[in-house]
Amino acid sequence: MKTPVALLALATLCPALPLCGETVAPVTTTYHVEQNVTLAEIPAGTKSVKWWIAVPDDNRDQDLVDFSVPSAPGSWHVVTEPAHGNRFILVEVNAPAAKSLVTKVEFTLRRRSVFTEVDPAKAGAITDSHRILFADELRRDAPHMEVTPAIAQMADAACGTETNIAVQAKLLLGKVADYADHYSKDPTKHKYSVGDATECLANAGGTCTDMHSLFIALARARGIPARLQMGYRLREANAGKEVDPGYRCWVEYFVPSYGWIPSDIVEADDPKGLGRNRWFTGLTERRLWLNEGREFDLAGRAVTSHRVNTMIIGYAEIDGVEARVLPEGDLHAQLSRTVRYTEIKPEPVTVAQAR
Repeated sequence: MKTPVALLALATLCPALPLCGETVAPVTTTYHVEQNVTLAEIPAGTKSVKWWIAVPDDNRDQDLVDFSVPSAPGSWHVVTEPAHGNRFILVEVNAPAAKSLVTKVEFTLRRRSVFTEVDPAKAGAITDSHRILFADELRRDAPHMEVTPAIAQMADAACGTETNIAVQAKLLLGKVADYADHYSKDPTKHKYSVGDATECLANAGGTCTDMHSLFIALARARGIPARLQMGYRLREANAGKEVDPGYRCWVEYFVPSYGWIPSDIVEADDPKGLGRNRWFTGLTERRLWLNEGREFDLAGRAVTSHRVNTMIIGYAEIDGVEARVLPEGDLHAQLSRTVRYTEIKPEPVTVAQAR
């Protein structure tokens, strides 16, 4: 375990490592959100549509305080995906008469910012019990996040002989941020991708899912549990406007004595943003969480040869054929999403109420 002097020297060499004592004041914000999801290019004569839609749920930094489905083109119910415990709504439509279908969901949620003040000297070691408990988060053969010899070599080069879990995680986050660029920073990188660690390594960047898949593979190569989270941002500039929010994924890595720590490498690498110290160990309150993990097991699918890679917006089958969730050549994605949100200001507390 490193001495305080060694830790100070390491932080001086690697400014991405927050020093013990750095704090970020927590912020809690409540949002009312109207989310419209569209399934397009439905062929004439279609007999049935099955459509799973990603919706927010509770997690430790988010409370879902209200939820409704004002309009759906068919019957709908809530399903729970067994592999990760995520909930989705499943809309089923028989003989759709239109070329496009829209499902509108409204919800109110309370989001909390998170920042974990990590002192590497207090971080524990990964034990055999952790390895059993987090077997899924340590898989070295997970689709699109495989620990290949090249990825293992990159992880070892980044960490060297370092054994402290917290320090290793920050070194690997910094390695991805230094090596790979998001397409918003470098337009030559892929804008659409399933999110693949090997492709990110080969192309030195891509989408947020590419970059975070690379980090997950690197972390697992060093025996650090890591997993993917999916959602989108509620940007201040978009309040009250109906916009396509895109999507944003992030990672969580496990440090004994601290637990799961969120990180967004793309935000951390934004030269106009809040910097690596903030984003390597936390998120702001403007992040909406939808689901966790990859390779979703959606019951009732006609396509059973593989699981659903990610649930960015949703997944649909039209007469048993998968709808496009990403553009393919000149063909646009068949699933799209728009969002309108407002912030709900807390009511002022009077002196009488405070007593």
